[in-house]
Amino acid sequence: MPVVSLLPCAAYENRLLTDAIRKSLSNIGFDVKTFKNARVVVKPNLLMPAKDEKAIITHSEFFRAVVQIVKESGGTPILLESPAIHSLARTLKKTAYGRVLESEGIETADPGITRTLHYEDAKKFKHIDISEGYFDADIILSLPKFKTHGITYITGAVKMLFGAIPGVEKSKMHMRAPTPEEFSEFILDLYGAMTYGFSPPKPIIHIMDAVCVQEGEGPGTAGKPRWLNAVLAGDNGIAIDYAAAMVAGLDIKKALTVVNGFKRDYGVSSPDEIKVVGAAIDDLRVDDFEPATGNSIFSNMFRWPFNTTTFKNLFLDRPAPQEDRCTLCYQCKKICASGAISESSGRKQVPAYDYDICIRCYCCLEICPEAAIQKQRGRLQWVLGA
Repeated sequence: MPVVSLLPCAAYENRLLTDAIRKSLSNIGFDVKTFKNARVVVKPNLLMPAKDEKAIITHSEFFRAVVQIVKESGGTPILLESPAIHSLARTLKKTAYGRVLESEGIETADPGITRTLHYEDAKKFKHIDISEGYFDADIILSLPKFKTHGITYITGAVKMLFGAIPGVEKSKMHMRAPTPEEFSEFILDLYGAMTYGFSPPKPIIHIMDAVCVQEGEGPGTAGKPRWLNAVLAGDNGIAIDYAAAMVAGLDIKKALTVVNGFKRDYGVSSPDEIKVVGAAIDDLRVDDFEPATGNSIFSNMFRWPFNTTTFKNLFLDRPAPQEDRCTLCYQCKKICASGAISESSGRKQVPAYDYDICIRCYCCLEICPEAAIQKQRGRLQWVLGA
């Protein structure tokens, strides 16, 4: 039976965080003495350069509290993360992480050096290239930020491991797994590989920053910060994501990485098997959390006619840059896996989109530093009530 620790925490103050994290580890039966002499890879969510208060990345003080506990317990923490577009060095410099790393004396691993992780029990993706630093770790500490997500509905402990794939290589996976169902199944293949594919298996502990989370059109700049005032922890990401979604009052049936994760029986096959310790979910639950709108057509899996260009353009949301906010930085062009975005032409000062080849992965919307890209409804989308 997987155990999930759920504790209240209402601020990013060091004492509150370290107390909550230490108690969380104790609640799930993890002895911090295990860190002694261990090489501990610590993976926060560093999607892009962003201020802590935007709730786009794992809060830098949350990261600080974790690495302090590792150091005090005799371990060596190493930060390993691969942002979507920007280099890790630039992301650290443009966030508060740079100061934390310097003051705490934390080293970083190069996420661009890769090695293939094999997992024969995966459904489809049995061989996945991830950052080599995970192979060198004795223990992996994953620090997910709980956020809404336009494709997977939520991003938490399970999807967090997507960051093990370097840089823009992540966006290419949207072409190989273009629908929410297919993408969620890929994420679960990756989760299974990270959990069971190493030989011998590596301990992975998930400590979730759910103090200030993101609601609405997450997980990037279009989402909105929302205080959930919680810290969750456990060694089963599916169980943690279920508990976090319940605290947020979200519809768990739409969280494909959770419901399909139950079907895979990665240590948990139903909510009834999850033991929540610390606070009760009902004590911290909110009732007005705003989900991402997502893509209702794909979410309902009406796939067969929409694989054609015509139907896609008529019935699906398209990413549309807004001229009043766009600065022509072309981060969207850089991340576009399908090559659908080119430089501005004509009088309109926004990147040009070829919607015939756009796969609607919405990576451009997620990564835009100015939140200048919005979803524009297809002209006949109303026909489907979408």
